Amino acid sequence: MADSSKAQDSTPELYLHSIGYAHPDNAISNQFVIELGADTSEQWITEKLGIFSRRSVLPLSYIKDTQNQQPTKALESSQQTPTDLAVTAAEMALKKAGISADKIGLVICDCCFPNQTAPVESQRIAQRLGIACSAYDVLTACPAFALHVDYLMNFKTTELPEYILTITTAALTQTVDYKDRTDPVIWGDGAAAAIFSARHIGKLKVLYSFFDADPTRSQAVIVDRYKFFKQDGRAVRDFSVRQTVRMLKELEVKFQLDWSRDVFIGHQANATMLRQITANRLIPDSNHWHNAEEYGNQASAGAPIVLGMHWDQLQKGQKIVVSVLGAGLSWGSVVFEVG
Repeated sequence: MADSSKAQDSTPELYLHSIGYAHPDNAISNQFVIELGADTSEQWITEKLGIFSRRSVLPLSYIKDTQNQQPTKALESSQQTPTDLAVTAAEMALKKAGISADKIGLVICDCCFPNQTAPVESQRIAQRLGIACSAYDVLTACPAFALHVDYLMNFKTTELPEYILTITTAALTQTVDYKDRTDPVIWGDGAAAAIFSARHIGKLKVLYSFFDADPTRSQAVIVDRYKFFKQDGRAVRDFSVRQTVRMLKELEVKFQLDWSRDVFIGHQANATMLRQITANRLIPDSNHWHNAEEYGNQASAGAPIVLGMHWDQLQKGQKIVVSVLGAGLSWGSVVFEVG
């Protein structure tokens, strides 16, 4: 791979070389949730959320028999852990990038519901991959992909290793009350792994990164170790739409975005919310990449998974805008250019 030519002590020209991803095999259909007895319907789910399926690390038999009424038992019953999903995603990313694991000099991870708190998730992943390097968690839940990129962009080129592995992994179906009307039809599990470098040119160049948060609204979304997931759904949805539209408006001016060519990837909270955003910004369906309909809200993994799924569709000169937000409340954007 060609070395990128620039002053070695400058803010890095960061390149994305590949994205790998993973989902559990267990598919939860709308009909399955309805048959559990929740006060919902296919029409309500479709109109309010636009989600038809989602994946879970939990066996369907466990959900059916227990409706996950004791969340602490979900960890014991799960067929995969967030670490398992992350390792599968990382192995795909390494293969796509054409590098071996020993080339990775830093691993950072976001996992808002790990099976263990120590060692941290990034260290468990690195150990499983046989990587002997610095590994630590950089955590903010749903907007973590933007946080990771923005975090790396604050280093000088000489401070970064040859390749960096960033991971977002989540198994929030373990925290769902399957007697509830809303949460069971929102959440799906998944993991994404991205390989970045400031020393080697890759397919996508980072043109811009941004991350911010408002901790005064941190109680709007809560993932509790011993209780069910909870959020102020209406407030979070309204915030998500308004904040994403605000970010896109600024980026449209800053980068002269052309939505007939450039691509938008949003936080995969639900398809209905995404359609509100694209309708506001007049983004055509062909240049709005998404997967919430089939996989649900995959927390921080959703947006990078979408990019990974569309990797072969990238066209030279395109700008790819990833705008994500969620718990914190926090938000961020990344603008890539396809080389």
